[in-house]
Amino acid sequence: MTCRSSMSGNSSPPVPLRAGLFLLAGVLLLTVASAASAAEFEGFLEPNQVVDISAPFRDRIEALHVDDGAPVRTGQLLAELDSRVLKANLAAAREAAAFHGEIDAARALVTMRRNRLELLQELEKSGNARPREMISARTDLAMARARLQSALEAQRLKKLDVRVIEAKIEEKKLRSPLDGVVERVYKQQFELVGGADTEPLLTLVQLDPLLGRFHLPPAAARELKTGQKVQVRIGDTSATGTIDFISPVIDARSGTVSVHVRIPDPEHGLASGSRCHLILTLPAGENEHDRTAEQTAADQGPLQ
Repeated sequence: MTCRSSMSGNSSPPVPLRAGLFLLAGVLLLTVASAASAAEFEGFLEPNQVVDISAPFRDRIEALHVDDGAPVRTGQLLAELDSRVLKANLAAAREAAAFHGEIDAARALVTMRRNRLELLQELEKSGNARPREMISARTDLAMARARLQSALEAQRLKKLDVRVIEAKIEEKKLRSPLDGVVERVYKQQFELVGGADTEPLLTLVQLDPLLGRFHLPPAAARELKTGQKVQVRIGDTSATGTIDFISPVIDARSGTVSVHVRIPDPEHGLASGSRCHLILTLPAGENEHDRTAEQTAADQGPLQ
């Protein structure tokens, strides 16, 4: 009788061996799972920029072109200050810059002086021009050319006056420095603004992107880098943000590090002032909160 072995090249290992392999795999998975874990840190959303628009000098509002809540674009005209006097000065300056009488007279004088000198030079060749006449003719031509140069320079200055007045009028046109939304208009048409008045004309907010502010334990902040992509949860919505700022110091009062995350919101579906959560994967032992969410919120101050 011939006995054949039950072990072959593609046969399964014995039951005890399979059980050992499963146990080893379970231990490895447990080790990997304990090496890193997810942690959430609460924060809040705020506008990326908040800009108060005011006048550099005290003046009266001639026209307002936006209202509360109006969307604005960079360079858009928001308001105009009273510029009636400047506009009158501009009209006069343009008229003065357009005058050519002095220049035409100076050019005619240069032509006359040059012709006289050329005539004397011809007479000088035949000995019929005296040296004193030649000197006088050359001097008169030089003076005429200097007068023409002075007239041309005066006209250039008048054109520069026009540009200066135009710049002053443009300065009275308050334009938006960003793409955003008018949060609030504080003044009305014909009111005074600027100067000793500390209240701005209006406030703009940039809502795309939004800025998430978080206060993290130092151990968690050390795992982050500026420019790193992170996940942020806002209610039932999840968004990808970019770390924009990591404070180089630890806040002495809270013992946390301030971290800012820029979150794109082109559709304006997120609300500034909302609570949000920064989701991080941290090494084991570094996801423990040493302060409660209520304490962290108190450290951050009231919502914007």
